[in-house]
Amino acid sequence: MDKTESTVRNMLTAIEAPLYDIGVLSDRGMLPGLDGIPAAAVLDRLSLLKYRNVRGSHIYIRPSGEHRFTVLDDLNEATLARLAADGFNPCAVVETSAGNFQAWLKHPDVFPKLIGTFAAQTLAGRYDADPSAADWRRFGRLPGFTNCKPKYRKPDGLFPFVRLKSNSGEQYPMAEAFVQEITKLYEEREQEREDRRIQASLSPQRGPRLSNLSLERFRTSTKYQDRPAAADIAFCVAAYANGMTGDRIERALEDDYLSRDPSTSKRAAYIRRTMEKARRWAER
Repeated sequence: MDKTESTVRNMLTAIEAPLYDIGVLSDRGMLPGLDGIPAAAVLDRLSLLKYRNVRGSHIYIRPSGEHRFTVLDDLNEATLARLAADGFNPCAVVETSAGNFQAWLKHPDVFPKLIGTFAAQTLAGRYDADPSAADWRRFGRLPGFTNCKPKYRKPDGLFPFVRLKSNSGEQYPMAEAFVQEITKLYEEREQEREDRRIQASLSPQRGPRLSNLSLERFRTSTKYQDRPAAADIAFCVAAYANGMTGDRIERALEDDYLSRDPSTSKRAAYIRRTMEKARRWAER
């Protein structure tokens, strides 16, 4: 068994997955036909990978499909030490060039795509990794092959090997706590985005002023065409946000009640319900 095969076997064990995608990138683009293959097939293609690497192709790897790993790119010795000190010991560390590392973190479970990307971006921000490389489908360099970027060419014309510095294959100690944290942070972010989206949809224009607030303006807005009840709520939200008193809001709704039904109880219930919904939005 040569050194490249031994290194690749260790890497496959460290980031164990049912299937892998192998990236072979040249000036012509990515070589097709190497997605979704098992570990044995990766090893069977080592001769092809060596052939391509010698001719200038970059060789990458990632677990295929949704998976339980995050790879952080462009780390140094200090950030690796911070990761370990904080309980984020990588299951594999790859030295892509002198003093430059990629760290693979093994989570307890498979992350959905969106949460996987959010986790990668969060960790990249905390540990000064490359933010542009932080997403759920990030390739990492496959150790055992050379990094053939022109800037790394040595005086003898050769390129340095990508080295596997560690390959414990173990889940990091903070894994369970981090999954809970990142799930909560993701849900909070999504709720904030949804709140902003709904708030924006309720207002026909940004920053209305009390002096020009009118129920008619909202009712006639193209945004609320055929949706007068939504226009009423939007008017109330804007009115509350700009300091209009509850009495004035109620009078506006009374004066132009939507329904032709003469029932005072229904009118009162509709106005109360509309103002309560709007108040909750305005207080967020």
